[in-house]
Parts: sequence; structure tokens; C-alpha cells
Amino acid sequence: MKIVLIGSGNIATFFGSKFQAAGFEMVQVISYHMSHAEQLAQQFACPFSDNIQLIDRNADVYLFAVKDDVLLEMAKSISLPDKLVIHTAGSIHLSELAIMSNRLACLWCVYSINKKELPEAKDIPLVVNYLDAADGAVVNILAKSISTKQYHLDDHQKSVLHLAAVFANNFTNHLFTICKKIVEKEGVPFEILFPIISDTAGKALGGEPETLQTGPASRGDEETMRKHQLLLNNQSDFLQIYEVLSKSIAAGAKK
Repeated sequence: MKIVLIGSGNIATFFGSKFQAAGFEMVQVISYHMSHAEQLAQQFACPFSDNIQLIDRNADVYLFAVKDDVLLEMAKSISLPDKLVIHTAGSIHLSELAIMSNRLACLWCVYSINKKELPEAKDIPLVVNYLDAADGAVVNILAKSISTKQYHLDDHQKSVLHLAAVFANNFTNHLFTICKKIVEKEGVPFEILFPIISDTAGKALGGEPETLQTGPASRGDEETMRKHQLLLNNQSDFLQIYEVLSKSIAAGAKK
């Protein structure tokens, strides 16, 4: 199977590396960043370009692993009729790319990928979506070459999952960043929080996080929350986040 890879970042590197390891042929890398395209293409020993109009039209699969807004712009500028186009975006519906091709599919990796340290696990969740059953067979072959866990979801389900993933990954990581800033400002080592972070994440994997909520907001401890708010008086952004989350936790505790 011959694959053209559009993109050169974390996700492009992940999929390209996994596909190559599975024996699929990467025939071209295209990226608006010429140096990045060249670097990734060297890994696959294939041609590269920074011009989407120079795309190789003789491949079997065209995998778009670019930012969502870039993908939508590319869809307006390149037409690949009768070619299998697979995108990797969690929030984009297949219908949004209809102008690009009549054969569309999605392979979305529900995981935070860093190309400098690609995950080796074989059970990383992959969401699979496609228009045509024949193309679906190809997409499933590609998916199974990467992971033992595939989930077939429609566009709406995938969008909801993407929203949940932002809460689970992006928002929680931002909260960890806030934690680090709060304690280190006062000379307290961030590592003291490692055990409670690990314990909380581990318990959440049990599947019932709503039953595990603790803390002042969940028990209606107004005095403790007032003290926390005073400590955050000079950090308005953190204070706002604290108040919004505390209100949400308190509301959940009353249900």
C-alpha cells in the first residue's frame, strides 16, 4: 500500500512511523515547512515538497495529519477525486471535506503524541470512521497495524469524545501547570504532589470518578474555600478557575 503523508508534526510522525514499521510504503511527505518535510522524508527515504499542488496522485492512500484549520484550507485548494483521503482530526466531520474527495475516512488517535518520544504501546485507542465499506476495509487494516483497540464512531460521537479528551488531557495538564506555579512560587517542591496526582488518575481509571470527589467544595466547606481564595487574590486567572470549578463540584455534590 502506497501512502502520501501530508504533515510533518507529532501526529504525522506517529502515523508515518507506525505504517512504515508495518510494511506500508511512504511515497511522499508534504508540509508547508520545507525543512520539516525534508527531515521526515529522510526517515522514510521518499520525496518531499512544501507545495500541496505537487502531490503524488498515484498513491493508494492520502493521510492528512495537519492542524484542523490547515486541513479545512487544504480541502479548498486540492481535489483528489476517487482517492482515499484519511484525516486524523478529532473535531472535523467527514462532510466538511466532501469538496476534496468522494472517498473519505478518519483515523483519530485518542492519545497525546510527542514525536520525540513515540509511544510503543499497542493498545492506544484509535477512532475509525469512513463513508464506504470497501474503504473501511482498508482503513481497518491500517488501524490494526497500529493498535489492538479500534472504536467505530460516527462524526457526532467522535466530536463529543474529542471534547471529553480536551477535559481529560488538555485541561488537567493545565491544572497541573497551575499547581506547579502555585507551589514553586513559595519554594515548595512540585514533586510533593506527585503521589496524589498519581493516585487520583489511578482511581479515575476505575470508571466512576464522580464517586471519588473530595475536597472543600464537595463538602461545602466555605471557610476553607475563602482561605484559598484569599491566597489567590493576586492571581486573578487562577482565582477565576478555582471559583468556577468549585461551583461545578458543589453543584455535582448536591445531585
